[in-house]
Amino acid sequence: MSFLFSYDFRYDDNEHETETSETQTEVEDRIGRIYMRLVDPQTLPLGGDIDDSKHKLLRAKHEQFVHDSIHGLSSGFTVLDSSRPWIPFWCLNSLDIMGCDIDDRLRLHTVDTFRKMHCPSGGFRSDPWQLPHIVSSYAAVMSLVLVGGEEAYDVVDRHAMYRWLMQMKQQDGSFAVHDGGEVDVRGIYCALVIGSVLNIMTSDLVRGCAEFIARCQTFEGGIGPYPGVEAHGGYTLCGMAALEILGKSDVLDLGRLAKWMCARQMAFEGGFNGRTNKLVDGCYSYWVGGAFPLLQKALKRSLKDDYLYERPALQRYILACCQDTRLGGLRDKPGKHPDLYHTMYCLLGLSLSQHYIGVDPDKEFSDTSSVFSVPVRMMQWGAMSAGTKVIGVRTNIVRPVHPVYGTSFAPLAQCIKYFYSLPPLAESLADE
Repeated sequence: MSFLFSYDFRYDDNEHETETSETQTEVEDRIGRIYMRLVDPQTLPLGGDIDDSKHKLLRAKHEQFVHDSIHGLSSGFTVLDSSRPWIPFWCLNSLDIMGCDIDDRLRLHTVDTFRKMHCPSGGFRSDPWQLPHIVSSYAAVMSLVLVGGEEAYDVVDRHAMYRWLMQMKQQDGSFAVHDGGEVDVRGIYCALVIGSVLNIMTSDLVRGCAEFIARCQTFEGGIGPYPGVEAHGGYTLCGMAALEILGKSDVLDLGRLAKWMCARQMAFEGGFNGRTNKLVDGCYSYWVGGAFPLLQKALKRSLKDDYLYERPALQRYILACCQDTRLGGLRDKPGKHPDLYHTMYCLLGLSLSQHYIGVDPDKEFSDTSSVFSVPVRMMQWGAMSAGTKVIGVRTNIVRPVHPVYGTSFAPLAQCIKYFYSLPPLAESLADE
C-alpha cells in the first residue's frame, strides 16, 4: 500500500508570518527533503506516492549508542545529576524494546546502582544529599522491573516506600514530587505505577486521584499538569494511564479528549506535537501516540476500528526522520542530536504504532471495587497479532509494550507475579 505525499499538507499561516510559523516552515522543509527521496517520481503529477518498503530500524547502531552511554557519559551530563535514575531506565528500556540482551554484568551493575540510590525512609534519590523524588522513584522501580529477579526486587523496601508515598499525598488527591515540591499529574501517575507494581495499593493511596486528574482536563480536551494549565501530551498520557490503573477513565470528557489527541498528529510530518501550535517532536510518539490504546479502550472501540491516528505515518516519521544514521540513537527531529531520552520514547512510540495493544472485550475483567483488582486488570492488556502494522523491512518489528507502564510485557508480568505472591502490607489489610 502506498501513501500520498503532498506539499498541500503543509502548515498554512494564512499570510501572517510569526516566529512560530517560520520555525514550522523550516522544520517542514527539512522533513520534506527527506520524504521527497522516498517518492516515486512518476507519481508526482498526482501528488506523489511514498515508497515505505525500504525503511530500516538501525538496531545495531542504536544498541551501540545505548551501550556507549552505559559505560560512560561526558562531563557535560553533570547537569542531569538529579536525574541519574532516569539514565539507566532510558538505556535498559531501549535495549529491551529492541530485543537486545540485558546481560548479567549489566543486571548486577543496575541492582548495585539503585541499592545506593535507595533512601532508607522510602523512595529513591540520585545522591545521599538529595531528597527522594517520586519521578526518580518511578524510574528506579521500572529499571529494577526490567532487570528482574529477586535480588533486584528486594532493593525496594515496600513498607518504607508506602509510608513515604503517603507523606507526599496531598489533601486534593495529588502527590508532591518530593518534600515541599511541586504538585502535578506526573506525581499521581508515578505513585500509582509504583503502588500497583509493588503491591502497596490502598484506598488511602488512591483517594481523590481520579477527581484531581478530571479537574486537569482543559477546555481543549487534553490534560494539563494541574487545574487551569494548558493541556500537554506528557500529562495527558500520565493522567490517562493513572485513570486506567484506577479503572476510572470515564471521569473524563472522552469526546473532547479524542479530538485534542487526534489534532496532535501533524498532517505533513506524520509525527506528533505535544501542545497546540508546537513543533513535531519524536518523544511525543509515546507521550501522545502511546495514549491512543488507552483512549481506544475507554471509548470501547475494537480492533476492527483501529486507533484514531495514522499508524504508518508515525512509523515513517520515526524511521525516516528520527534516526541518527551516523551516531546511532534517535532524536527529536531532523537537525537535532540523538539522546537517550528521545531514543527510548521514539522506540516506545514505534512499538505502540506497530502493535495493536488492547484488552479482549469478551474476557475483560472490569471490577474496580478493590485496589487488589489492579494486577488482574493491568495484565489483561496484550498485543493482538491481527492488528500488527509494520512498515519497511520485516526486521523493523520491536517488542510490544504495555501502554500504562511503558515496558514490555514479560518483565512486568514477572515482577507483578512476585510482588503479589507476597502478603499485602498491614496498611492494606486494615484499609480494605
